[in-house]
Amino acid sequence: MSKKTSSPNTSAPAATVRRGIGVNKASLPSSTMLWLVAVAIAIAVMGWLLVSRETELLLRAQELNLWLPTHLFWTGRMAYPGGLASWLGCYLTQFFYYPWLGTAIMCAMWLAVCAMLVWVYRLRGPWVALTLLLPLALLACLTQTGYWLYYQKLQGHLMVPTVGVLFASVALVVQRGIYAILPAKSARWAGLGWTAVVCVAGYPFFGAWALGATLLVAALPTPQPAGGEDVAAASVMKGMAVRLVIALLLFAVVPQIYYQRIFEMTQRNCLYYAALPSLRYGPDSFERYRIAYYAIILSFAVLAGLSLADATSYGRRVKPWVRLLATIALLVVAGFGVRAAWYSDPNFQKELAMNRAIEECDWERALTYARDGSSGVAPTRQIVLYKNLALFRLGRAGDEMFQYPEGATQQNAPWRVRMTQVGGKLIYYHYGKENFCYRWCMEDGVEFGWRAETLKFMVRTSLLNHEWTVARKYLNLLKQTTFHRRWAERYEPLLVNHDAFDLAKLEASVSEGRPLLNEEQQREFAPIMHMMTYPDRLDGDNTLVEMYLLQTFANGNGDDLLFQEMTLICALIMKDIDLFWPRFMRYATLNPKKNMPRYYQEAAYLYGHLENKVDISRMPFEQSVRDTYDRFMQFNAQCGMMTEEQKAVAFRPQFGDTFYYFYFLVRNQKTN
Repeated sequence: MSKKTSSPNTSAPAATVRRGIGVNKASLPSSTMLWLVAVAIAIAVMGWLLVSRETELLLRAQELNLWLPTHLFWTGRMAYPGGLASWLGCYLTQFFYYPWLGTAIMCAMWLAVCAMLVWVYRLRGPWVALTLLLPLALLACLTQTGYWLYYQKLQGHLMVPTVGVLFASVALVVQRGIYAILPAKSARWAGLGWTAVVCVAGYPFFGAWALGATLLVAALPTPQPAGGEDVAAASVMKGMAVRLVIALLLFAVVPQIYYQRIFEMTQRNCLYYAALPSLRYGPDSFERYRIAYYAIILSFAVLAGLSLADATSYGRRVKPWVRLLATIALLVVAGFGVRAAWYSDPNFQKELAMNRAIEECDWERALTYARDGSSGVAPTRQIVLYKNLALFRLGRAGDEMFQYPEGATQQNAPWRVRMTQVGGKLIYYHYGKENFCYRWCMEDGVEFGWRAETLKFMVRTSLLNHEWTVARKYLNLLKQTTFHRRWAERYEPLLVNHDAFDLAKLEASVSEGRPLLNEEQQREFAPIMHMMTYPDRLDGDNTLVEMYLLQTFANGNGDDLLFQEMTLICALIMKDIDLFWPRFMRYATLNPKKNMPRYYQEAAYLYGHLENKVDISRMPFEQSVRDTYDRFMQFNAQCGMMTEEQKAVAFRPQFGDTFYYFYFLVRNQKTN
């Protein structure tokens, strides 16, 4: 009688019965933990780089963001596919109010993604470090933003990619858990069911990120019965192919069903990239900004490929040193990709910094940024307008406005950046054009969604226009936010302090020693009320902020000294002699100190010699003004054969800070 032998399938341990990604239930080895620590350190370095280089961007992002704990805000987000991703993106973006806090939260999410994917894909050794491909791609999505910061219609767009990747990773963890817990046959059916749930239930909440997660979950190898490496590999590929076909059907059909039954969208093709940032401006689409999002897909593909190779035993044949070199090479390429995508423009950073300084009424700090010419790049018109505004509010425009770099560099974006959508509202607000500020806040709110900055402007313009009920409405909204509540509480008492917004009563209270506004409020509102002394009229700016202000003020006239000085400055910048003289004479009459700032003198002295329409012989010009003019003309005679461009370079060291230089040699600066 022959001895009975046991079948390998019945006597083998459980770990050999089920092949594939779900077999090893042991805890992570110490080498893997060390690699995870290295990943955590790398993510911390990425966070430090982000905070150190993009603090102004992060601060501006949270000002251009709004999250409210209200049912209306929730339903507004959920009116479109991917509503939860946008809702969470808005919620997380607000923590950039403290850049280090928002960055720490984001880095923690990146680390969680890496840890989950190590477990899901059973990565070992150097392969663990390749999970950094995803944080690097997400970092590129954020740092390439630039002027998209103002033009993105997807609310919470800076954090939405991280939220989407985190959702996909959680979906993979659940699928991995199903494969690890259930028997092989049951696991396949349960995994298929979970794939359907991710697509059907996830799409309305996460949009395109749920569609991507559906494909990732379907591509996760299932545990296979023993039967040899070749049989296991064939079984893995066959099972994956079936699930991917089903996932693709879900991918195609589910958004269409939601489109027909639930969501009202103007374009059907938007269904498949819902909750992805719109990288379009008008009819133009900018594909290069999508590369970072393609990198997210490629990163998942690399990790899934490594997992599939290990599941079919092919990956085990790769030697450790080959793994290490491949990991280093991929990460180096990804690092250079992030560096190439990182938007770096000194004018953009300067605009952000000056915007924040002016918002805080820190005029000296704004001028410090304007004075910095270390980048060697000519400033944008927005920087010049910010500089002129700061000097005007400090009462030094007439003595210093031409001592700063001039320029008209276009914003570094592949589309026409409109000042009305970037910094125009702040400029209009401080120049007393409150209706234009409010108008552009309303237009941006409709076009790009409501923002904390928008509501703050609408509060202050409503106060200045004596629209107390409207101001209260916006204050009540801001009081529901996480970080802007204190701002709202600081302005709320002004709702009942109506006399404070009557210029005559305000000035009387100051002269009597019982000011209606505190020092900070006085510094902000009083100059604006002086600028609101113009007569009411119906006009428009045609989105040209600077040209509108120049023409409006230069053609204006008034009895307020501050307002009249603004009319003189605008006539000066426009180089309009006929407008200049009446503004100059009126300002000289109103000026109680009788001291005439340097550039107003230089303009009068120059115009008096150019046209001889006004007798300047009795005007008390300073000797330095006369001497500078004489030296300028003498030097011009010496440079008679030079072109205008050559003269602009030759004259700048001696005369670059004079009105004479501005009048003759600063040309063709397009306003916007």
